[in-house]
Amino acid sequence: MAKGWILLGFAAGYVVGAAAGRKQYEKIKTTVTDLWERPEVQNTVKKVDDFVGDKAPVAHDLGAAVVDSVNDTAPDTAKPATTKPESTKPATGGVL
Repeated sequence: MAKGWILLGFAAGYVVGAAAGRKQYEKIKTTVTDLWERPEVQNTVKKVDDFVGDKAPVAHDLGAAVVDSVNDTAPDTAKPATTKPESTKPATGGVL
């Protein structure tokens, strides 16, 4: 009988922890997405991309080739790496 109580306690803790973890994940995801979409951040990203393209074109081209390779390898499992994350509302269910 003791094993039953231990398993029940573990199951309850898992369910509560999973829900709390999901909320924290969504909070972090929203914060990061909001930060990424800020104009200052996008301007800096463009400046860095332009700088690398001017100063180290081989590295820039290699980076672009890696992005293309990742996008070609897993087109159905991820959004293209060259696009910024889309702003999303909290999930209504399902897995990301």
